[in-house]
Amino acid sequence: MGKCFLIRRIYDLLNYKSTTTTELHKQFFEVECDQVLFNDLGIHGNDINEEKSILRGFPLGGSLELTTKLSSLPTECLTLIFQNVGFSGLFSCLLVCRAWCRKVVPILWSKPFDKLPKDNRYKLIRTYITSLSTEEKSFLNLQLKKHGFSIPNTTISLFNYPIYLKELSYVELYQAVDSGIKYYRKSFIGRNTYKLTFLITKSLCKMFLTKNINDSSYHLQSFKIDKYFIQINDIFPEIDLFSKVYPGLSQITKFSLNYYNPISDNLFKLLQYFPSLCKGLCYLDITLPYFENNTIIIDLLISIIKAQRSLQEFNLSGARIGANFIIPNLFSFHCNSLVSVKFKNVNFHKVNLHLITSCKRLENLTIYHCTGLTRSSLPSANNLLNDNSTYFFDYNGMRLKSLNIGCSPKCSQIPKIILESPLTETCQELCLDLITPEIINATRRNCQNVTTLKLRDYFIINDVIKESSSKISSSLLFNLFHGLLLEKLIISISPKNSDYDELNVRAIDLPPSCWYLELRCGFSERQLYELLLSKDCVAPISLLILDYLKLNIFHLMTVRDFAMVKGTLKYFEIGGRKDFDKSELKVIKDLQNEYNVTVIFQEN
Repeated sequence: MGKCFLIRRIYDLLNYKSTTTTELHKQFFEVECDQVLFNDLGIHGNDINEEKSILRGFPLGGSLELTTKLSSLPTECLTLIFQNVGFSGLFSCLLVCRAWCRKVVPILWSKPFDKLPKDNRYKLIRTYITSLSTEEKSFLNLQLKKHGFSIPNTTISLFNYPIYLKELSYVELYQAVDSGIKYYRKSFIGRNTYKLTFLITKSLCKMFLTKNINDSSYHLQSFKIDKYFIQINDIFPEIDLFSKVYPGLSQITKFSLNYYNPISDNLFKLLQYFPSLCKGLCYLDITLPYFENNTIIIDLLISIIKAQRSLQEFNLSGARIGANFIIPNLFSFHCNSLVSVKFKNVNFHKVNLHLITSCKRLENLTIYHCTGLTRSSLPSANNLLNDNSTYFFDYNGMRLKSLNIGCSPKCSQIPKIILESPLTETCQELCLDLITPEIINATRRNCQNVTTLKLRDYFIINDVIKESSSKISSSLLFNLFHGLLLEKLIISISPKNSDYDELNVRAIDLPPSCWYLELRCGFSERQLYELLLSKDCVAPISLLILDYLKLNIFHLMTVRDFAMVKGTLKYFEIGGRKDFDKSELKVIKDLQNEYNVTVIFQEN
């Protein structure tokens, strides 16, 4: 019935001969020709000209007093300060003086797609379109006019914004252009815009890839391919966009690949050419589709790994086959440069990890929710015997600092196997998500150098009872914490986790060596009070971080009382909250003024 009504309505519109025929035709079918996209620049012209006059009216260094203060800081120091200022805080620095503006703009525009609201995507693309060269605009308009559209030739940018871009995601760029087109064509019905989006995205991508800047600090550093409609060839560009431009991808140091299966022809060709396009990667992140079983793809990825001069960070996710070929090549070709390696959802069947001990610079290792790992997969103490047949760790080889282990409760033997290997000998940081008596015993025996412990979305399971209980949980945590020379404890539970608000750490669990406590989880006012102010709390906590979405004045008052009673707190960092009322601000000021506690607000 509904379909018949729609067909009849379309028929009526097509045959309606009144004076409003043309207008209705435009609104419903969008067949009006020569429509100009991103053409509201004139609306903002006065505002932009006003900003220009303000910026041009700045003295080079601002006021005399400000110039005097800034003159004592080298330019490099000022840049470093701005790089560590929160994103929102940088906007307030733009109109201080011309010198500050010149330093802040490149930072803000280095990652403009980060945290970009959908409603503002069109503004970003509108600005980038004004930065296209005259030749590129003319060429793009020739292509767009075939579809009845065009872009304006206006150029009113205050800065050369494209040169500041350091991280480019083709999918994020495509989505931003698509949102922009739909913003300007809100009444769009019955006509696909993907060709318009593709043409504009391709031109902007080419602009980013061809920025030939002598200053290496402005080079494009990262290129990312995410899941979206990448399996459609009309959306991912042809290889010519990457192979026939300079510098193209030759200067990037980071590459991330995450695609759907089956892989598109254009993306397949990019992977084929990639070893010749880029050889200077320091960071490589590969996420394979769950059912990827194409050995040709595995060979292409191995070619990319081999072509790089010195990989420092490598992440591999979702490899159900091929890990037994990828991993040995990784360790063989980059044993002298690898610093961080992460395996997630990888099948280690037939994988030999013995070569990992040859990675002399490796500091961080993550094995997260992997399968097929056995004792024979890992290096054993028997492989590291000296001439006198006594156990020792090869201190001329790998000296791991951080070990991150994640697993399903159904595979509880995997953490134990890893903890009992020589990988833990030099570890100073350990992250777990499963607590069992066997894992605790293995940790206490083999991780004597661990001073930082992180529990992330963790389960506590007893082999006998097979379920959580507060008494058993507390007992196990006490044994774990007091079995290490623990200085830093981090509890991290995702808000999506059903146990987010269930903090099961007691005051007595904190060892007297713990001076750093970070709680990225939920907790009641009573739980925090009993943790910090109980007579059982002997931990001299000097740095406390609370990242809780429901943080309230009672939590803040507990921290203030802790600072007053214990007298050890020096730094207090607050996350999860942006705004505070007067009573909450008063408690925070008491911490600062009366108890000399430095309060830090996290940038969300």
